[in-house]
Amino acid sequence: MGLSPARRLALKVVRRVRERDSFAPEAMQSAVSRAQVSSRDKAFATRLAYGTIATRGTLNELVATELSRPDDTPGDVKDALAIAAYELFFENTEPYVVVNQGVELVRFATRSKTYSGLSNAVLRRLSEKRNQIFPGGDPLSNIAAAARLHGHPLWIAELLQEEYGAEAAGRVMAVNNEPAPLYVAQLPFLQSEKQSIIALEAAGIEWESAGIQGALLIKNRAQFWALNPTQRKSFVAMDLAAQQVVALCGVRPDQRILEVGSGRGMKSLALAASARRLGGPASLIGLDLHDFKTKVAQRAAAEYGAQEVSFVTLDVRKASAKEYLENQAGQSKFDTVLVDAPCSGLGTLRRAVDKRWKLQPEDVNQLAQLGLKMLNWSSQFVVPGGSLLYATCTIAEEENQKVVHKFLDSPQGKDYAIEPLGSNELAPSFSSAITPEGYLNALPQSEGPDGHFAARLKRKR
Repeated sequence: MGLSPARRLALKVVRRVRERDSFAPEAMQSAVSRAQVSSRDKAFATRLAYGTIATRGTLNELVATELSRPDDTPGDVKDALAIAAYELFFENTEPYVVVNQGVELVRFATRSKTYSGLSNAVLRRLSEKRNQIFPGGDPLSNIAAAARLHGHPLWIAELLQEEYGAEAAGRVMAVNNEPAPLYVAQLPFLQSEKQSIIALEAAGIEWESAGIQGALLIKNRAQFWALNPTQRKSFVAMDLAAQQVVALCGVRPDQRILEVGSGRGMKSLALAASARRLGGPASLIGLDLHDFKTKVAQRAAAEYGAQEVSFVTLDVRKASAKEYLENQAGQSKFDTVLVDAPCSGLGTLRRAVDKRWKLQPEDVNQLAQLGLKMLNWSSQFVVPGGSLLYATCTIAEEENQKVVHKFLDSPQGKDYAIEPLGSNELAPSFSSAITPEGYLNALPQSEGPDGHFAARLKRKR
């Protein structure tokens, strides 16, 4: 049995991510663009590569139990063995196929037969022990077994269990291993929403309303991305949870809006679209620390003709940021300020398959401190009676509820009160995601939205 093209392609992606610390989607796109393989092989290669990268720490741990000197084993061999182990433990591929293709993959990776005997022995022993070592206990009573079953670092599994219970933790980790659905937001700058829907349907794209105006769930994702940019020019990929955050801002025409942490600018453009749907433009400024993201956002705004939106590279921890808003921008107060805080991304791990093993427990605390600083700084620019929204794509309480509570207990937060979110403001997908305080705290859903958090605060008059 010769080595399958899909496994060969998956190996190239896994190796590139390991050697260059590349993002998985970029590595996959690069490999696929050079590969002459069938659509079926590309799909299988994507599943293998993404699955291996997402569960790599668990796979390394399992493989290492059968290596006498794991630290001395070449990286190329470990890459091939990890892919084979992923098939064995997460794809339930027949053991004889795993052993055969795994050995062939090691030979392909090393361009020699030097490690054929080793790889054969390792994969055979893993196959024989599969039911004993995986997951290695009851996932509902043994958190280490739950982490192993779903290919997650133990600390993430423990965090989820502590905050949401063992059953919910298992569901979240299972969702993190599923492909993410494709939600898009309509941006009615270049054509009306009716025109964009007609163009979408003319291209044979199936969709359904996602419960928020302008938010669509695309049924045939591959077909959507196969469209040329002109055909999908009025849509941007944006998870429904992110679109829900935009909707909670309640933007209206002629308002002044500030987004702190605007990134590539998609939420700012969606905020501008919200105002236009109600009859006219609002004035929006997006601030971000990273200049390359600001440039991407500026180009997008120019392409859409969204003249009411501007983006600036600023570090809100420095005095120059306040000076810019008060002097150069000519806007010292805003009707709504959205703090789109940097976070661990624990609610969106299925979209960032290479992230879960890069995160460290201390990252959660450090990012929470940064989020609090951004919230404190941003609060000074809200008009009396205006709204301050704090949003993240994490589901860790330390980065979410605790940040808001610390802000409200601070001198900067004394002028603010929680404005509870109402169920009538939320899409059906989030009907059970309102906390007793009135926050949105949504866990990632199978075939549904990502995990997000949002708190809306009102400045006292």
